[in-house]
Amino acid sequence: MKKKFLGILLACVMVLSACGKETKESEKQTLQVEEEGTRYTMEEVSLPDPLISENSEGSDYVGDDFSGFVPDLDGKPAVYYSNFSIENEEYYASVTRWSLDEDKNWVCEDLCENSLSEFMNQKYEQVSWGRCSIHDFKRGDDGSLYALFSYYVKQDVVVEEENTEMIAEKYSVLQMDEENDSLYEIPLEIAPAPQQEKGFNWETDVEWIGDYHAFEDGNILMITSDSGGGYGYLIDGENGQMSEEIGNIITGKRRFAFGENEVVFFSKNSNRFEVLGIPDLQTYNTFGSGLSEDVLGKDWYFYMNPDTWELFMCNTSGIYKAANYQSSDEVECLTEKTNMDELANSDLDILDFFAGPEENFYICMVQTTEEYGVEERQYRIVEYHKEEK
Repeated sequence: MKKKFLGILLACVMVLSACGKETKESEKQTLQVEEEGTRYTMEEVSLPDPLISENSEGSDYVGDDFSGFVPDLDGKPAVYYSNFSIENEEYYASVTRWSLDEDKNWVCEDLCENSLSEFMNQKYEQVSWGRCSIHDFKRGDDGSLYALFSYYVKQDVVVEEENTEMIAEKYSVLQMDEENDSLYEIPLEIAPAPQQEKGFNWETDVEWIGDYHAFEDGNILMITSDSGGGYGYLIDGENGQMSEEIGNIITGKRRFAFGENEVVFFSKNSNRFEVLGIPDLQTYNTFGSGLSEDVLGKDWYFYMNPDTWELFMCNTSGIYKAANYQSSDEVECLTEKTNMDELANSDLDILDFFAGPEENFYICMVQTTEEYGVEERQYRIVEYHKEEK
């Protein structure tokens, strides 16, 4: 009986010992997963035709003017540009969109052919411009596709009590429905000062509007180069009239993220990200104090998701996400466990940063070279997506 009892006791000890071993092994695996964190894999993405330098002689090459991606209707990166020609004194125009399909191939579509052609012909009858351009495509918070329409006309201006013929640069914002081929023009009240016709170069683009954004309520923020800095105007999206003259948003800044009713940028003065309300320009929040000086000192690029108001930031040190740009100081490095040497050591400069719908990130880089006075831009696109566990 005594031997039987000792045998049962020994068996219990062995079972308990095995259970303890299993528990420790499970805890070890869990700890290992937690230590690994999220890792991203970098993948090279092919270039759409209008960004390939070998196609620079073609009419649809936009590499010289490309400034970044625009989200397509599915929230994926796309390249938009305009095409127009004139035959027998009639304009034919369209918007071309290159977008990525499920297999990461670029697909080309021509959009808004009827509405844009009709607009161009009606507008020309009204103002008879000397030169015009459709450029700076953007996705508004309301989901519409927007573009700037700029044109140059001759205008009599009184100078020292005499009429002087000058060149006036005018702007409209075009709101387009790319699915239904419709267009709405918002002629802008604001414009730069006319210039003397003598010595005026019709081929030189005057970058008077540095940036703009269409908010969900229909208001449009225009950021111009007035007074040597980023001067803001809030525009009524119905009639193009100025509703608020905001003033200098921040001198010398070219890159912003646009929130619900705010602009977000990195300030070298405070060494923090700052959130300014529109139109009052009050500082609603600052964040990023937990980042190191080395990380903060690099150039920043932004992407704001207008559906979730999630803010993503990128520089050569990695990809980051603000916990809540409106109220929190916290910034998370999403690529802390990812090797970013390819980005940090590249001899190309970052041009644009784009966050896709599955939290996959696209970075477009560019290298500008000059030979015999001719500039050439070479592009490269990489994608960072989460590794499967």
